[in-house]
Amino acid sequence: MPRKKLSQTKKSAARLEKEQQVEKLAKEISKYSVVALFSLTNLPARYLQRAKSKLRGQAEFRMAKGTVLDRALKKAKLEHILTEQKGPYGVILSNTDPFKLFRELKRSRGLAYAKSGQISPMDLVIPAGETQFPAGPILSEFKQAGLDVKITGGKIHISKDKTIVKKGEPIKDGVAKILQKLDIKPFDIGVEMTYALRAGMLYASDVLDVDEKAYLDRLVKAFVDARALSVEVAYPTKGNMKLLITKAHRNARALAVESSFPEKEVLDLILAKAAAHAKALESKIGG
Repeated sequence: MPRKKLSQTKKSAARLEKEQQVEKLAKEISKYSVVALFSLTNLPARYLQRAKSKLRGQAEFRMAKGTVLDRALKKAKLEHILTEQKGPYGVILSNTDPFKLFRELKRSRGLAYAKSGQISPMDLVIPAGETQFPAGPILSEFKQAGLDVKITGGKIHISKDKTIVKKGEPIKDGVAKILQKLDIKPFDIGVEMTYALRAGMLYASDVLDVDEKAYLDRLVKAFVDARALSVEVAYPTKGNMKLLITKAHRNARALAVESSFPEKEVLDLILAKAAAHAKALESKIGG
């Protein structure tokens, strides 16, 4: 077979295989109510495996060439999930609530040491204080990293707090080594869900990342405030009826005492009030 024809045959086979992958993935995507994307940038294989184990039975992870994933999502009419996605990505398929998925993935993440050339996710501050390292060649490594150090009691002592890398700056090799020696892990590593799509609603990661405690605190405060308002304006509900009756009873007693209305329940209070007035009057007359 001529070389040119053989090459065309291979291309046709590769194209057919890619079309089959797209078709298969598109059908699979259509079976799930939740489709999410996750970033593959700087994602170690062990953390991907950890996430898969965490969500076993709840979600399926799919990875393929970007063009295959793009075409499969478009074929499933879900291309709008790709609008803001940047960099290589994988797909998560599930019928589980996307907020729960995000929460479980977040729990599977872990801290990691910095590597040379990585972009710092935050200002990295080395606090002042004694280190575990004795005086020796390592002293020069601390100085090269920009730290003000001295020897105290035979050990290396960092004289003052020092920001050795600012957020968004690349981490130099010497700095990465010192961070590791000081057991500082600035990177939060794991599967990062970037977008999730459910019932036509697109959720970005900042929406999915809910602080559960803060959210519950806000719900409790809203409930307390709403109940207080309903009692204040005397709006009857199933949840405030006892409070309204208690308030009405208290106000009725106060009104009865104030107007000296001879009701059996407040008679002793009215008599006590009258006695106090009489005593006050007597003291004024006697004075």
